[in-house]
Amino acid sequence: MVNKMLNDIHSCIFDTEYESEKTAGQEAFYIVAKESICENKQVLGIGFLKSPNSKVHYGMRAEYADDFSAGNPIIKVIVQTGGGETEEYNINIDKIDTKNATEIEMFALCSYADANGMGTGGTFGSWQTLNYYRDNANHNGYFEMSNTINRFKTLKQDWMVMVSSMMKDYLNSGLYRQVLDGNKLLDIFEGYVGKN
Repeated sequence: MVNKMLNDIHSCIFDTEYESEKTAGQEAFYIVAKESICENKQVLGIGFLKSPNSKVHYGMRAEYADDFSAGNPIIKVIVQTGGGETEEYNINIDKIDTKNATEIEMFALCSYADANGMGTGGTFGSWQTLNYYRDNANHNGYFEMSNTINRFKTLKQDWMVMVSSMMKDYLNSGLYRQVLDGNKLLDIFEGYVGKN
């Protein structure tokens, strides 16, 4: 297992094989993970949270909770908060309301959707597709970024309206692939409206 990071890059190691190398002056990032440090749990999704006012990104992963079942769809989200510390959150998928949800709830939902064949089908998963939408919506003034771990788990927003608004912008700009991605996101989200 190789885990080499330079500069202010922080990561959690995931139960997957991933290899990437980028060198540009002093900046380099190289990870090869072939063994799980996740207690041999199936990792459903991976993502990162940006720490405000720094280049640090905290790693997070989603996995089935120990008591997961079809009647109890609990996803455990583990966030690497720095200094070797982690925080765990159990998210009940059936209680997510995509019109009033936090980022951690949406990360759990996207990871669950991907694991069950309901996701966007993108190379990096539904969460990454949603991140592109969220970042552009923030830039266009439609959406507020949480930017902190506390707000990541407490700031509730309407993800349906955000995706719909960005789909209109993408359509007007001739970005049809992004519109199709938005349709896939809305297909996931529509099953989770008014659940809270």
